[in-house]
Amino acid sequence: MTYNIRRLGIFAGAGVVIATLIIAGIVTGGIAIPGLRLPSMASDKGTLIVKLTDAPVELEHLNVTIANVSACRVSNDEETWVKLPFVGGVSSVYIDILSLQNITKDLSVADVPPGNYTKLRLDVSTANATYVNGETVDLTVPPGHIDIIVHFEIKAGESTTVLLDMQADWVAISSSHKLRPVMKATVISGK
Repeated sequence: MTYNIRRLGIFAGAGVVIATLIIAGIVTGGIAIPGLRLPSMASDKGTLIVKLTDAPVELEHLNVTIANVSACRVSNDEETWVKLPFVGGVSSVYIDILSLQNITKDLSVADVPPGNYTKLRLDVSTANATYVNGETVDLTVPPGHIDIIVHFEIKAGESTTVLLDMQADWVAISSSHKLRPVMKATVISGK
């Protein structure tokens, strides 16, 4: 009987050692276990992902060069603009907005301070439209940027995706050569 108790004690001790080694391996290996957040693993920033898509319009091409993307963070009634880097580290993004029908393009994936955000801004340096007859016209973007009013919260250690849908204003393009899109934003929160 004492032999069985001693044997049981040896197996229990070995089990504790093995469990400790497994937990240490998980922690040092960086494997995430839902619900397990050690203080050293906690991030003080959340991730913001901005995507762009398009609804159909009567144009062949709607080319836009986005020179800057930024998000407006509001804290204690003060607005702070947070510049967001483009995916791939490029300095600007040139894109035919019409090529985004039924697909999305990642503009920015950035770690930003947690808090409440109320607006996104796309600074547009150039824009042009090509009609179905082949004629191309340069467009202006008064006042040089497009503001998208959208409220979202960034939480530390979590990701939030904002999907922007740019719908071209056909009347503004054809009559005044101005790019005044209707912007629709959808916020998708995640972990």
